[in-house]
Amino acid sequence: MSAKRIVIFGFAQSVHIQRWVAGLQSRGYEIKLISLGGEKLPNTETVIFPHDSRAEYIWKSGDAVREAKKFDPALVHVHYAGGFGLWSWRMGFKPTVISIWGSDLREFSKSWPKLSFLRATLNQATALTVTSRFLLESTKSLFPDLEKRLEFIPFGVELPNEVPPLPAGPPRLCFIKHYEPTYAPDILIRAMAEVKKEIPDIRLSMAGKGSMALQLQEMIQSLDLEDQVKLVGWIDKDWVYHFIAEHNFMVMPSRNEAFGVAALEAAACGRPVIGTTVGGIPEVILSNLTGILVPPDDPTALAEAIIKLAKDRALQQQMGEAGQRYVLANYTWDKSLDLMCSLYERLTDAANR
Repeated sequence: MSAKRIVIFGFAQSVHIQRWVAGLQSRGYEIKLISLGGEKLPNTETVIFPHDSRAEYIWKSGDAVREAKKFDPALVHVHYAGGFGLWSWRMGFKPTVISIWGSDLREFSKSWPKLSFLRATLNQATALTVTSRFLLESTKSLFPDLEKRLEFIPFGVELPNEVPPLPAGPPRLCFIKHYEPTYAPDILIRAMAEVKKEIPDIRLSMAGKGSMALQLQEMIQSLDLEDQVKLVGWIDKDWVYHFIAEHNFMVMPSRNEAFGVAALEAAACGRPVIGTTVGGIPEVILSNLTGILVPPDDPTALAEAIIKLAKDRALQQQMGEAGQRYVLANYTWDKSLDLMCSLYERLTDAANR
């Protein structure tokens, strides 16, 4: 068994999983990814089980464990403590790392049976990682006995080769999230109806996909925003920086957000971000320094922030430059990889003593 052999339980189509796999491979790790749904990753040993329902986490758990054991790993890493956590619990392997994503913590803390399952899953892990201090405190609050196993490893971003200049012409803003209620795209569209009265030539590009797509398009039409707001669909991860560069700033009106990687990507491009005061967002958007923070579910406050930033190009430039400095100092992808690889080495060294 090599200390560099890692089994990852996680969703193959997740951009975060794809980045961790590629990043760890660049550091010399051999990865076997075992997923429920999705497609095989290039240059990676990948096992995909069909995802017809959430019950498949249960039905496929035995197969997942057998596939993991065949790889003879030095460590198992679970991304998302819910369904994939069941697989690690069944496997009972040491050392195991579980990365808590936030949505799993919210979902599985709603009822006593789910909370009990989550406790059992996390309790069998050797170490737990979280991406934000908000998530760190939330986990400690639910499971104070697990505090010593918690590791704060933010999900950093790569810096573009050069910071693109702000686009000329009317102000352009962007949204990059799923079209789902938790990310409040409806609140942003309502805010844009107010912004239009003040800045008729403003433009918003909403990148994403999700269950609210039809509802959002109907809202755009009913509020007479067809010229101002466009649903542009999903943006491939390799095109994200190009997309952000076409805009003056980003808006993140989320109702829940454990971290906020998109805000860091915007900052890396020298673009300020308007976000809400929820979850981990205030950690990645420094209010009145790298962006503007507003209350959630408040289209009027959001509209006021958009108008303020859209009308002040110098402020856009100032906040964008501060944002890039903040990312460089705290949230680079290399630093995230350093922290994760250091954790792996500590755990595998201890297991081999």
